[in-house]
Amino acid sequence: MSVGRFPFWRVVPGQRSGEYILPVMPPATAGPDGAPHIMGGVALAAIVDAMGLDSELPLLWAQVQFLGPTQHAEELVVAVEQCGGGQAVAQYAGSASVNGRPTHRASGALGYREPYEQTLFAQMPDLPGPDAATPVEISHSSPGGLPDQFEYRVALYDEARGMQAIWTRSRADFAVDAGWLAIISDLFLGAHSASRGGSSLDAMFRFVQGTDPGWVLSVIEFAAFDRGVVHGSARHFAEDGRLLAISSQTGVLPRIPRGA
Repeated sequence: MSVGRFPFWRVVPGQRSGEYILPVMPPATAGPDGAPHIMGGVALAAIVDAMGLDSELPLLWAQVQFLGPTQHAEELVVAVEQCGGGQAVAQYAGSASVNGRPTHRASGALGYREPYEQTLFAQMPDLPGPDAATPVEISHSSPGGLPDQFEYRVALYDEARGMQAIWTRSRADFAVDAGWLAIISDLFLGAHSASRGGSSLDAMFRFVQGTDPGWVLSVIEFAAFDRGVVHGSARHFAEDGRLLAISSQTGVLPRIPRGA
């Protein structure tokens, strides 16, 4: 097992204004030997990082459409620009490409309004904590890929209700920030045996707050399988019960479901 010690979703400035580069390292990838691709959540995290660097503001929400494959990519080129907003919030548009070929289209908003008082309505469900949950090793990926980067424990698995609750933790003790939570949110398609091996069409990520390194509980709820796709959402909680983020996805179901 190989664990990346540098946040592998961080981008660096490119040559043009609004351009940022993600050097693609093995931890950013998933897929079998010989066909690694950039994990969708990592691409979303890179776009979020680029928007944050460009605006110098904290993320509120971001969404991405997955347009094309990213197999064997050596770098992901991210372009972002402010397209609207006001004194408190900046609205952004973005895109990403591999070797000049469009692979992602994105939008988002960043900023904050003061003064404010936090109110958290969403409550973490009463489920086994990480110490009592069932450890699981994720396969179907080459060594050193994204599955090697976190611990994964199942607190609830109910296929009949379309629900799964999983605890995850960075093996490198990365802070639980917007980027790490965006990556975690892309574990969505693994929550049901009928959707494993499918491909995401989009991802929506709403960031509430970050927290120190540690366990995150993701409560995933599938809403429907229809016309060969799955729709669903998730809420992500700190170990102390605080809501950290909300996410949702639509994904294409595999022609041959991957077993549990």
